[in-house]
Amino acid sequence: MKRIAVVVTLGLLSGCSLQPSSTVSHGQALFGDMLKQPPLADSVMRDGDQLSYQAQIVSAKTATTPDIAQIRASCSTPAANLLFVESPGTLTASGQPERFTVMRDLTAAVVVNLQQNPGFIEACARTPRPDWRVVRGAANERWLLIDRASLKSTGDQLQFWGAFDEPHILINKQKKMPYVQQRMRLQASCSRQSYRTLATFGLTTDNLVTFGQTQTAPQDQPFSAADADTQALLNAACTPSTALEQLPVATSRTQVPLTVTPPAIPAPVLDAITALGLPNANKPLHHLVQRSEFGVGNVQSELFIEPDTRSAQVHVREVGKYSTTQKVMFRGLFNLNYQAESKRDGLTISYASNVEALSFTGDWKQMPVGATLGFSLKELNRNTAEEDRVLPRTDSCVVKRELPASKINADLSGSAKELSCTSTGAKLITTSTVVYLQDYGYFFTSKNDLAGLVKTSMTLLRAE
Repeated sequence: MKRIAVVVTLGLLSGCSLQPSSTVSHGQALFGDMLKQPPLADSVMRDGDQLSYQAQIVSAKTATTPDIAQIRASCSTPAANLLFVESPGTLTASGQPERFTVMRDLTAAVVVNLQQNPGFIEACARTPRPDWRVVRGAANERWLLIDRASLKSTGDQLQFWGAFDEPHILINKQKKMPYVQQRMRLQASCSRQSYRTLATFGLTTDNLVTFGQTQTAPQDQPFSAADADTQALLNAACTPSTALEQLPVATSRTQVPLTVTPPAIPAPVLDAITALGLPNANKPLHHLVQRSEFGVGNVQSELFIEPDTRSAQVHVREVGKYSTTQKVMFRGLFNLNYQAESKRDGLTISYASNVEALSFTGDWKQMPVGATLGFSLKELNRNTAEEDRVLPRTDSCVVKRELPASKINADLSGSAKELSCTSTGAKLITTSTVVYLQDYGYFFTSKNDLAGLVKTSMTLLRAE
């Protein structure tokens, strides 16, 4: 894997003319040999004139488990793409095969090998254009699809492609790759009601394969052992062909990234806040502009504040240069729920969190100087790229002094209490300086130190 990854990163796939001729020749030979290899059985899928398949990489054949290349090529024109390379014999810390994502065009000098590849030529000739039919699924639900054109009987064995077509763009949480459709190459014995999965792949809206593999030692299982959706595909494949002809033709549909949303704040959490007996704010805050300074730069964000009608807490919409977040907060001190979206490594990731349990200690109503205040909570964190996590947090704050709120921003009135807080989470300890603006019933964090790793200073530029 390291050998081919180095070649790919040198830009040989796009034919960069600035590379040394010896390196280019080596890269062309390596990828040329890759395109001479026959498609692996059960990996061949067709969409229009495009054939997607996997092939072994010759340079890895001395290894016990060869590296695998995922290729997309045209059956009608000299064009091909290398989508990714995986090394099943080399596992990462997460237990997944080492992978190099490419998604690049192969050069004409390399693609010419496809025209002389008997396995590829035969695959183009024998693989019909798909005829996807909808076995089950409403407009905004998962569709169960079967490719009528792929049905092939040998004795009592029936092979075909089935698919789960999702209403949203999802992220495979192990591979960290997007997909909207999961295709399965299935083999079934209708008479014995048994089946085996020969291959599974994930595809995007453009029918690009982003992950997947063929099975090296598939095992027969009874239909009853499959999940309900797979059983529906197996049963459909075993019906007479005339019945499949009556199924609706699958059409394209708009699929956008999945969004996760937080639930309503639990009543016990709101009861814990009510029990503090904090007075209502004398003056409202509607709009804050703050600058956060890091060791390497600074960012500016705007906070638009309004009452949350459902919980009677504070709803904050924070708009920054790179993202916008929506959150309901306990007076600006911590989130009660949270929702955001970001882009990372080409993925659109949706985030949501919500406090499931909350308790307080100390006199939060009076906040006398020298007093220790505390709270503990459990927060469910979800995002579309990772598994759900419940994270504990315990904060202890000492009221250090009282000062005029105008020291924080000249437009603020009344007095303020400065707190020095230590927050203990699942792994890291954070220290912070927090100022409670008494007239406004709002906490403003002026300093934050994440375990000595990231130090941030916040300045309130505008308060309205």
